[in-house]
Amino acid sequence: MYKNRFTLLLLFLFVNIFLSCGLALSRETSAREDLTDIFNEMEIANTAFKTMKADIVYTRTIALLEYTEVSHGEISYKKPRRLYLKFAPPRDEINIIDEKHIWIYRPAKKQVEKYDAGSSDPSRGTSFLDFGYGSAVGKIRKDYDITLLDTKEEGKKWFYLLDLSPRDPRSHYSNIRLWVEEGFWLPNKIELYESDGEIVNIIELKNIKLNKSISDKLFRFDVPRGVEVIEPFH
Repeated sequence: MYKNRFTLLLLFLFVNIFLSCGLALSRETSAREDLTDIFNEMEIANTAFKTMKADIVYTRTIALLEYTEVSHGEISYKKPRRLYLKFAPPRDEINIIDEKHIWIYRPAKKQVEKYDAGSSDPSRGTSFLDFGYGSAVGKIRKDYDITLLDTKEEGKKWFYLLDLSPRDPRSHYSNIRLWVEEGFWLPNKIELYESDGEIVNIIELKNIKLNKSISDKLFRFDVPRGVEVIEPFH
């Protein structure tokens, strides 16, 4: 149960960071950007989209145990706060955020966990759910020391690698690294480091589609017959 909550909240973090960067119109760039320019582009991009669909790949590596888990799925988001995340087997899990609740549904176990979307985070604090909404870039700049770590060219795309070091010593992550694509101005990959890098989480979005019509029905969870509803904090 704890592991599933953690995975969902980790992905919320990625989605919310993604939302802070959004979509901007492609443009030619004759010179590489500095950090201020990148932030400006991200701020502009944040207002340019209302919905997002993508394939998602989540990789979690624990070096000490020589363990790696890779999960594949699909994700849909609709502003301001609706999320649908479905993982294929073997994880076989559906996560939904509607206007009032967070649902973590595992069909094979015939169980769904239900949380109040407005309450405190069940394991890591509300920052995972709130991160990236509203003036997201401003929040990132407030909560993290940020450096432009590197620039990389992969294929025909150019990426800015932003290193985020949390100012709060109680932060669960020792570092966060965003891969922001030039011209598109969103991070399509994020690396989250725990325990000084002993645990690495990498989340990638692929086949991103923005501002496509998404029905609100996708974000509504109707409990199937025979499924047990678990409310851990009630």
